[in-house]
Amino acid sequence: MAEREKDEEILLTEKERTESSEQKEQTTSQRRRLWSSLFTEGESEGSEGKGLKDVMQAVQIDGKWFFKQIPLFLLILGGILLLVTNRYQAQQEIIEREQLIKDVEDWKFQSLTRSSELTTQTRQSKIEERLRSLGDSTLSPAKEPPFTINPND
Repeated sequence: MAEREKDEEILLTEKERTESSEQKEQTTSQRRRLWSSLFTEGESEGSEGKGLKDVMQAVQIDGKWFFKQIPLFLLILGGILLLVTNRYQAQQEIIEREQLIKDVEDWKFQSLTRSSELTTQTRQSKIEERLRSLGDSTLSPAKEPPFTINPND
C-alpha cells in the first residue's frame, strides 16, 4: 500500500512539473510574441496598438514589481536632486568668488592710488608751497642742517 501511495505522489509531482514547464513555455512564447509585435512594422494579427501596457507585459513588469521598486526610484530621484542643487550652489559660489576677486583688485588699485597721492602731498616742497599760498610767513625752511648731540661730549 505504501509503495502505491509513493508511486501516486511521484506521478503527481511529475504531472505538476510538466504542467509548470508547459506554463513556463506558454509565458515565454507569449512574451516572445509581445516583443516581436512591439518591434515589427505594420499591422499584425490582433494588434490594435502598442502601448505602455504591452511593453510592461513584454518585460513582465506588473504593479507588485513597481511598488517594490518605489524606494529605489525615490533614492535615485533624491540623488538627482542633490546633484542638481550641489551643482547650482557650486556655480553660485564660483560666481561670488570671482566677484570678490574683482573687488579685491579694485580696492588694491584704489589703495595704491591713495598711497601715491598721500606721498606726493606730504613732500616737504609741497607743504612749503601750500603754506606760502596760504600766506603763513612765520614758517621757513631751516638754513642750517640738523646736527646730533652726543651725550659723551
